[in-house]
Amino acid sequence: MKTIKPWFFTCVCVLMLCSATINAQNVSDMSSFLSASKDDASKLMSAYMTPVVKSLSYGLTGGWYHTAQAHKTAGVDVGISINTVFIPTSENYFTPGSLGLKSLTGFSNVTLGTTGNNAQAPTVVGPNDKTTYTSTYDPGGGIGPQTVSFSGPGGFDLKRNIGFAALPAPMAQIGIGIIKNTDIKIRYVPSIHSNSASVSMFGIGVMHDIKQYLPGIKSLPFDLSGFVGFNTLSGSTSFVLGAPWNPTSSDGSMNYKFNSWTFQGLISKKFSVLTLYGGLGWGTIATKVDVRGTYTISAAPAGSFNVKDPVTINVSNSSPKLTLGMRLKFGPLYLNGDYTFQKYNAVSVGLGFSVR
Repeated sequence: MKTIKPWFFTCVCVLMLCSATINAQNVSDMSSFLSASKDDASKLMSAYMTPVVKSLSYGLTGGWYHTAQAHKTAGVDVGISINTVFIPTSENYFTPGSLGLKSLTGFSNVTLGTTGNNAQAPTVVGPNDKTTYTSTYDPGGGIGPQTVSFSGPGGFDLKRNIGFAALPAPMAQIGIGIIKNTDIKIRYVPSIHSNSASVSMFGIGVMHDIKQYLPGIKSLPFDLSGFVGFNTLSGSTSFVLGAPWNPTSSDGSMNYKFNSWTFQGLISKKFSVLTLYGGLGWGTIATKVDVRGTYTISAAPAGSFNVKDPVTINVSNSSPKLTLGMRLKFGPLYLNGDYTFQKYNAVSVGLGFSVR
């Protein structure tokens, strides 16, 4: 098996907070999209990457809580969780002809045997199908119109390679009880460097008991809280080059920032060692991915031209969130699991210890 390209290593592994090299089936280099015009390269790369960007972003919105009961002052819990986000099969392909591309004059999917505006190309999570693009545009600088055919990247084929179309997002956090039945939850990972990639993460959440303000129900035997959480993950990786016009760059990089917000009302009921809990609310994600640097593209025999900061991708999405889960607690130790219904459904399992 071949070592996965650094861009995919960044998108998947760094969110797993792991700096080890991952071996997996190699996928075609995404930088082939730079062979299209600058505007079209952004559109193609955005459509190709959007499913994994959304799934990783939604992974940051989970695993925040395992009960609606706030700690007493100076109470604490420390835990780890794995949020596995499921990617719908509808995200396996995108349709280049629907992107409003200006330079694309031809497209075919060799594996599927389809051509034309309705033909589909694999996304990063889809099958490793072979695709061919033909692009004609004028790069400027007196070179004149250029026509180039290039192979687009295939998908990583998650279902085939790991057995299911989902991405795991491990998290570690600490919760601390402060005044007035309020918990502060913190996630923090200092900058991690591995080969040509780096990543860091910070998250903060606040859970506050709201039942105490409701005279009619504050004495009833369940817990009711409101929760707000913010998580950000940022990093960069060198951008591997492999497009057919042999682009070179001394400062090429892919930089990204994943931001997510979670707003939910929480309810839980304790039965001895068992606690049932649920949350209802909203999740919002906003992610930016930039390919930065100056790339020199050789278009022999016509010459060469430069492309600066060729790609900017912005992905925003929001979804209602319904979470249902259970926790088992034996003394200070707990084990919990829950399922979240949202744009990309997710399952979360966690363990840790909690006192006070």
